[in-house]
Amino acid sequence: MKLLVKLLRKNINAWQLGGFFIANLLGGIIMLLAFQAYRDFEQFMHGEARNATSNYVVISKPVSAINTLGNLLGAKAPSFSTSEIEALKEHHSVADVGAFTAASFNVSGHFALASIRVGTEMFLESVPDRFIDVDFEALGIDWKADLGGGFLPVIVPRSYLNIYNFGFASTKGTPQLSDGIISSIPVEIRIRDKYRNIITYDARIVGFTERLNTILVPDSFLQMANATYASKANKQPSRLVVESTPSADSHSLLQYITDQGYVVEGSADTLKMKSFVYGLLLIVMLIGAIISLLAFMLLMISILLLIEKNKEKFINLHSLGYAIQQISLPYTLLVVIANSVVWLSAATTITLVYPTLSSFITLIAPEFQHASLLPCWLVALLLNVLFIALHRIVITKQIRKATHL
Repeated sequence: MKLLVKLLRKNINAWQLGGFFIANLLGGIIMLLAFQAYRDFEQFMHGEARNATSNYVVISKPVSAINTLGNLLGAKAPSFSTSEIEALKEHHSVADVGAFTAASFNVSGHFALASIRVGTEMFLESVPDRFIDVDFEALGIDWKADLGGGFLPVIVPRSYLNIYNFGFASTKGTPQLSDGIISSIPVEIRIRDKYRNIITYDARIVGFTERLNTILVPDSFLQMANATYASKANKQPSRLVVESTPSADSHSLLQYITDQGYVVEGSADTLKMKSFVYGLLLIVMLIGAIISLLAFMLLMISILLLIEKNKEKFINLHSLGYAIQQISLPYTLLVVIANSVVWLSAATTITLVYPTLSSFITLIAPEFQHASLLPCWLVALLLNVLFIALHRIVITKQIRKATHL
């Protein structure tokens, strides 16, 4: 064993070994940094605060001048057919699709705010409960209503409250409203049925949605109300809410929606940003992998040249009774030490540097928190084991070939 170690030490090129260390360390840091950034971005986009909108888009069909003219003449507005909805559900990046149901009867809302009494025509819509970003159970909300009058829970977009507080209220001198106050204001909703009867509901705003830009009532209620109060209900939806899978190919999904001629409402920028960031991190990860692969090849070539240079000595050692495993052991130890030092250094560097980098991100996005670094260490360990195993296989095979076995 000492003879083999001495032989290796005598012929090893320190510059090549140093080049391997630097190149592999650089590639490892880039790969682990991109991996950790990917996990942090995934956590950030799917966290409680952003999950309300990041995986959802609302789509509709474009409205043209011909559609406008057709509506004036009594034609139906553009809507989605059952086959179109099913085709959308089958897309690999789509987790679920929900249809908007619009009220097919006249609705008006009336409420008093300070000395101001407000009454206006309004619209109501509903979606299946699973698409609403309000935790009914946690808030103690009974999300249902009966026909014939009574209590009607309503959810409105948070953007509506912001428009009132920072637009209308500031210019008209009316008081701004908190979530609690606006939820306590009674709203009278009047529905005019097909027989021109007025059905009155005592409504309350019970929650706010970040995801859907519409005034929501329970889906079960609106389905029954359309069947009971409307003279002619629209059976085909004009808008859909699409939930993408957590690992969705955002570019592919947006391209599909565009190719079908659909219009994305509001959230397209979120999907585009996700697609861009994921693509960028993938490219960075590939760059790191290429650098590490080149470093792997550099060390491998150096060892293969050593084996070829000492071919005669290996044959003699083997003839003296040295096994292949004994002859290859010093080279295996070399790659074990070299790779372990590289990946340990890379993981340690990420552990020391990444919290500082994430603190700068926190200045821009205070809700950002970096994910655990433990998976980063596990990836470093797996890559270390993989590189060592590949080196060992090639070394053993080459020494076996050199000794003609």
